[in-house]
Amino acid sequence: MSSKLALTIGAVAAVLFGLALALFPEQMLSGFGLGVPKEAQVLSRDVGVTLIGLGIINWLARNEMGPAVRALLIGNAFIQIAELVVNGWEVAAGILPGQAAGGLVLHLVLAVIFLLPLRRA
Repeated sequence: MSSKLALTIGAVAAVLFGLALALFPEQMLSGFGLGVPKEAQVLSRDVGVTLIGLGIINWLARNEMGPAVRALLIGNAFIQIAELVVNGWEVAAGILPGQAAGGLVLHLVLAVIFLLPLRRA
């Protein structure tokens, strides 16, 4: 897989999830089986705009090459692996409901997408 394809997929995923978290926090949180107090909605919006920013960075860098792209791929892979570990622990500990486990698959797939081009970057 090319770094361009990985960053493009990452950009689209980040912007889509970011928009959903920022614009529809109640629906997104309840979809994962979480309560939706005002504090959680604030955090959801904050995470959403951060994801949108990450998506913009990935999109703008998708045609670049060299050490900067390698750094972006490593950073993106770290985010996905860290989320996989943290959310996996939260599901196992009962902090996150079981219906949130589907997100683990997404984090795993995205981690692989970002790691594959590192063999060539």
